[in-house]
Formats: sequence, structure tokens, C-alpha cells
Amino acid sequence: MTGIVLIGGKSKRFGKDKIITPIDDKPMIRKVIDVIQDMFDEVILVGHPRDDLNTFKIVEDIIPGCGPLGGIYTALEVAKNKYIFVFGADMPLLDTEFIKHMVSLADKHDIILPIWREGMEPLHAIYNKALIPTIASLIDRKFFKIAQLIGLEDVSVLKVTEDQIRTFGEPERIFLNINTITDLKTISR
Repeated sequence: MTGIVLIGGKSKRFGKDKIITPIDDKPMIRKVIDVIQDMFDEVILVGHPRDDLNTFKIVEDIIPGCGPLGGIYTALEVAKNKYIFVFGADMPLLDTEFIKHMVSLADKHDIILPIWREGMEPLHAIYNKALIPTIASLIDRKFFKIAQLIGLEDVSVLKVTEDQIRTFGEPERIFLNINTITDLKTISR
């Protein structure tokens, strides 16, 4: 399985490039990579390159302007493994044991997706290379929402329930993503 970190967001609500903003003296992206780098034999960042990230393998979107679904498409195309585990670069509190649990479920499904009371977590999910033509078709038709992919009848989705998630920790913490300076202050407390 390949670990993928989507780094393409514009950080509009944050006001500056949030993934290189320090948390505990480390850039936010480094907090994510520190958790996943030993768990996957390949780690790729998908999005636009930055000077601060030149020590990592970065791949730009094959079809720019398609949001996270375009990033997932790119990741599936370039990854050497059958499955990719996609993470948002703004999720600095990832849980190693929960990630391992999700990896253990990756068999015979197109998507392994955590779902809890706040909704689904498509940027903390596993995707199968078999989805490449399906995603390409969605993008060709100008459908860019991951929910549109997940909702297709012929896409096999294994849902990881809130009860399962909570055996590893609080979903509010595991899936916390930093979108604003206020979110960043919450993490520092």
C-alpha cells in the first residue's frame, strides 16, 4: 500500500500555506509524514511543489483543478501499489493503530472509509487502483466530489463505523483538520 498526502489546498481560510505552518516546532506536513512514513513502502505527496517540501517525492495533479478527487486520481495513477491510503496534509493528529486497522481491512473493496456522526472521512481513506477508470469518467463529466464516487452503485465501499473508530480514540481528534488559525490554537492547548 502507498501512503498519499494531498497537499494541494489553497489554505484560503487559514490565510497562508498551512501545511508548512509549525506545530510544536515542526511543519504541519511533517507531523503527518512522521506518522505514516514507516507504515508504507512508498509515500507520495500530491499537489503543487513548494521549496519547503523538496526533500519529499511530490507529484503534481495529472488533471489540475479537480480538487481532492483529482488528487486521488493522480495518486492512483502514479502509485506502485494496488491500494493507496489517502491523508489530508492538515490532519496532524493521526492515530497509528487506527491506520494499521484500516490497512488490515483492505481486501476485496474499492474504498475503505471511516464514517462517524460528523460524516465520512474521504481524506483518511483507502482507495483501490481499480477505481482509475471510474474516477476518470467522473472527471470527464465534470463531477469532482468524492461523495459522487462513493455513491456509485458499482463501487464497493467498506464503511468503518464510529464504534470501530472509537476503539482507537476520539474521532474528533483522529480526524481533526486544521482549516483556521483557531483550529491551530485548539491543537496547541
